[in-house]
Amino acid sequence: MRNNFFASKLFTILASIFFAVILFFNASSAALRNQGNSTTGEVYTTTISNVPIEIKYNSDEYFASGYNNTANVYLTSYNRVQINTEENPDSRNFYLVVDLSNAKEGTVTMPVRIQQLPNGINAQIEPTTLTVRLEKKASAEFNVTPLIEQAQLPDGFKVNDIKLSQEKVKVTAGETSIKQIHAIQAALPSDAYLNDDYSGTVTLHAVDADGKLLPAQISPATVQMKVSVEKPSKTVPVNVKKTGTLDQSLSDMKTSLSQKTVTISGEQSALDKIESVDATVNISNITEKETVNVDIQADGASVKPSQVEVTMTPVKK
Repeated sequence: MRNNFFASKLFTILASIFFAVILFFNASSAALRNQGNSTTGEVYTTTISNVPIEIKYNSDEYFASGYNNTANVYLTSYNRVQINTEENPDSRNFYLVVDLSNAKEGTVTMPVRIQQLPNGINAQIEPTTLTVRLEKKASAEFNVTPLIEQAQLPDGFKVNDIKLSQEKVKVTAGETSIKQIHAIQAALPSDAYLNDDYSGTVTLHAVDADGKLLPAQISPATVQMKVSVEKPSKTVPVNVKKTGTLDQSLSDMKTSLSQKTVTISGEQSALDKIESVDATVNISNITEKETVNVDIQADGASVKPSQVEVTMTPVKK
């Protein structure tokens, strides 16, 4: 009876179902394992602009010029923390370099390489190459020429004197470029407006005869500039202006000035609007002769002297 069961059609059907179930679970388990081992996740990207490029060359013999010393770097990674680290210049691991160690005099084009890029980050550089002009190095001494644009002077103002902390500087450039230098300019900053004397630091630039900037190393790179200006001026009368209440015991309050005119200076447009200035005194409670110092002011202009003496003399009834 038992042997007949194992040989029966029912046993065959049950065995087939059993093995089918076993195969199904094995296949499902393998699929789950493969899914767990696959790489999934968000890809992070960033663009870092103006990354400095280090130029390696024989700086004792050559002067390098004519190139843009920055590039843009596009980074991608599955690791957001790594991307954030490389975005920050203070924590960045990678750097860009162009190796001209074996280059000779002339114009050369070399690839921009990225160094010390962490694993797990991909990078693209734009531009991928850099063109550099190498010249034999030359040095010379030049006088410094101050430069002030007329637009930096208000109407009617004149430059009285310009003083520089250093009148001669050492300039290093290529042998050809240094011959094209027409002047080393100490240009007043473009945002400076000489409505008063100026004192500040200015950057030096090498220019050719047409005023075009030339590549050069200037030592020192900056100087102190002091500019004294002469302002338009004119003489105007001083009027005494009385305020307050005259004491009941008085019939009048006479006044006299230590000087009847003052000199005002400033922009011409402001001076044209001023015909006189006031010395204001308060006559309240004044019953005896009294002399006071009074400040003089004028809209948009300075006044010399800035004070005058006003003598008040009461007149009894």
